[in-house]
Amino acid sequence: MRRTWRFSPCVVLASATLAIAVAAQYADASCAKDSVGMVQTSLDKEKLHQPVIFYNLFIGDNKSIPTVSAMVKEQLQLIPDPKNTEVRINSIGAEPTMSDFNLSSELEKRTKIIAHYPTGWENVTLHDLWSFCRKKGTDPNQLVVYLHSKGSFSSLSDPGLWKMQSFHRGYVTRGALSQECLHMPKDCNICSTRMTPFPYTQTPGNMWAARCGYVANLKDPLTFSEDMMKTPDDMPSVSTFGMRVSGSAAFCRGRSRYAHEHWVHSHPQAAPCDLDTNASSSYGEAPPWQFSSDFEKDLQKAPRFNLETFRWRRGYCVGVGEALPKRLQTYRILYDTEPAADWWGWSFFGAERPVR
Repeated sequence: MRRTWRFSPCVVLASATLAIAVAAQYADASCAKDSVGMVQTSLDKEKLHQPVIFYNLFIGDNKSIPTVSAMVKEQLQLIPDPKNTEVRINSIGAEPTMSDFNLSSELEKRTKIIAHYPTGWENVTLHDLWSFCRKKGTDPNQLVVYLHSKGSFSSLSDPGLWKMQSFHRGYVTRGALSQECLHMPKDCNICSTRMTPFPYTQTPGNMWAARCGYVANLKDPLTFSEDMMKTPDDMPSVSTFGMRVSGSAAFCRGRSRYAHEHWVHSHPQAAPCDLDTNASSSYGEAPPWQFSSDFEKDLQKAPRFNLETFRWRRGYCVGVGEALPKRLQTYRILYDTEPAADWWGWSFFGAERPVR
């Protein structure tokens, strides 16, 4: 039976606050199961660690600074409580200043550009997040949140693509910063708007919240793209349009920069949850008008739909990721281990759970 979590007003408390420094803040609350049987969160004896947020900012050139800075402001304004928030930003490409973001005075006090890189990818910020989780003394229940400037890399010159990316950016940002993900139950260690198993496990748009105890076991993001080059290729040689495609296509295989999107879901211990109830956006390829930031949030264990719902039916990724033996082989290559009996994939692929 699939478990579902919803949140009542009693969960929206001071713990909605975000904190991004080593010093975490805590909040206590107590909620019980209500009259309609919704599962509530009990925090009366358990300390709630507030998440640490890492933001990867790419700006291609100086003339793009105003447009991208406005996008940064749009995302950061979604943080529930700026009075108790510190945001860590890595900037890549053109170098902005804090004044470019035009943030509220309260939020600006707690936002810092911690490093600038003339060139780089998302893995530099993912590495900072990973290193934070691996630091000695970090509580395994500590939450981290990853956000980035989706759309600033390739769509500024294309108004139609920029509009689509803007829809998608709001869609995934609101999931990562949602009350549901910031209060994810203990049997989740990753939470996002949508998790999809194909063509590899990922959150399309790559924004999420996760627990440090899980993140600390992942491979180093700086070398993960190289690690993925060692994994098996199960990409068909012919697309659904009859066009031959390269077996090394990066997008379908989670290679090159697309390895960054697979990274947080790459371990067999991943226990993902997601929020969006709309099956039409099941693998992140829905038309842009379906990426509504006001989507219905209903936290469930992921993947929430069956294999047929997630299956690619067009393009050259058709069939990729559907071979369970190659998926298990990938886990062995990356982490020298196989999934436990409670891994989401056994039931998803209709396979017999191992007896250990």
